Amino acid sequence: MPLKIRQVSEKEAPKPTARGATNKDVHQLKSEMMKLASGAVLEVEAGSEKAVRGVKTLITRASNELGNRWRHWHVGTKVYARPQGKTKGRGGSRSKE
Repeated sequence: MPLKIRQVSEKEAPKPTARGATNKDVHQLKSEMMKLASGAVLEVEAGSEKAVRGVKTLITRASNELGNRWRHWHVGTKVYARPQGKTKGRGGSRSKE
């Protein structure tokens, strides 16, 4: 079934319900990421095994907002993160023929 798309004026369209609030955990995480000393690793206590995935998602979101990549891993309920540094190109070397 094809999509039915039409243009309406702003007056006819319903107002968005989002308040534009930002996640305070992401802001706190970004602040800690920027303060991290060289050679140090960030440790985040998730609280439960189920919360580990959410913390890793927050780390990824915060690192994307900061514009750099972070590597994260967990042991039990603790999640660790550090800057990934320069990434190597993916794939093998090109043959020169």
